[in-house]
Amino acid sequence: MTDTMSDLNDNVGSSPTKAADISRAKARRSDLWVGWMGLAAALAVLPLPAQAHSPEIASVLAVGAIALLVGHRWGLGVVVAADILLVAAVWPLAFLHHPPSIPAQIAVVIACAGAIPGLLAWGRAARSLLDLIGLGGSDRAHRVTRVALALFAFALLVSPLL
Repeated sequence: MTDTMSDLNDNVGSSPTKAADISRAKARRSDLWVGWMGLAAALAVLPLPAQAHSPEIASVLAVGAIALLVGHRWGLGVVVAADILLVAAVWPLAFLHHPPSIPAQIAVVIACAGAIPGLLAWGRAARSLLDLIGLGGSDRAHRVTRVALALFAFALLVSPLL
């Protein structure tokens, strides 16, 4: 048992395929975390009153999260894009304009907290979004997509404050 643990913990001198397997396992765990939290965020928002297209965004988030949970890599791009739109749609309604009831505010906090792993995965999601729309995966396109996604998220999240 210690040999197996030392093999997993010690990549020095290991073969490239073993390191690639460990990297894939870490990415899969991260994808599962993003998928479960995205699904929780979607389920928290669905019972809320329909404002700013939040039920539609939550349903797209749920579909992307389920696709990610079953192993489809395209689900990551859908989850991150839907997380950005969902947080931009629900946080101003709960905290800025007209705060709803306490249970609705709790649901919005759960949704925003559940979207955090997806928002943090925007760098990996850029390549997934490129693959999803069929533009290929050059490094330049990946950088442009990452910057565009970050600017889009920033504009949507900050615009209610203006």
